[in-house]
Amino acid sequence: MDRIIELAEILRNEYEGRDIFDTAENAGAIVWFRELGSLKGFYVCENGKRYIIINSTMNKLLRRTVCAHELGHDTLHRELSAGGLRENSLFLSSNKTEREANLFAAEILLTDDETLSVLEYSQSVDEAAFELGVLPEILSYKLELLNHKGYSFNIQSASSDFLK
Repeated sequence: MDRIIELAEILRNEYEGRDIFDTAENAGAIVWFRELGSLKGFYVCENGKRYIIINSTMNKLLRRTVCAHELGHDTLHRELSAGGLRENSLFLSSNKTEREANLFAAEILLTDDETLSVLEYSQSVDEAAFELGVLPEILSYKLELLNHKGYSFNIQSASSDFLK
């Protein structure tokens, strides 16, 4: 988990990434939006070029989430992408690479300071997630990361199929 935190912080700081799409492109990935039917997105590395392909028919919140998740694959699992990491459902907590990409997405999309600040006045995880502009499941992964850093939030595991 420390490696995921470190790599997400490096990318966010190096590319000043408030916009995940700019961060991904500045990190060297080519981000494409295409109609993909029920497929939410995928990552592939071919001929030395890295691609994040995102379903253009999804809303902005889902596109941001999928981009951050696929950037996690680009950062953490590039060597596994020969045939592309294609996902019909993201956030499968039982799969190690998917879980790592989820944790990476949460860490790169949410800083500790902004998350802790919003949690001070929010009445629920859903309310805090809305205020932070992320899916509640992403916030659950961020709370898990904060617990790893020494906080003690009482959290439930994120649903493993929330993007089906």
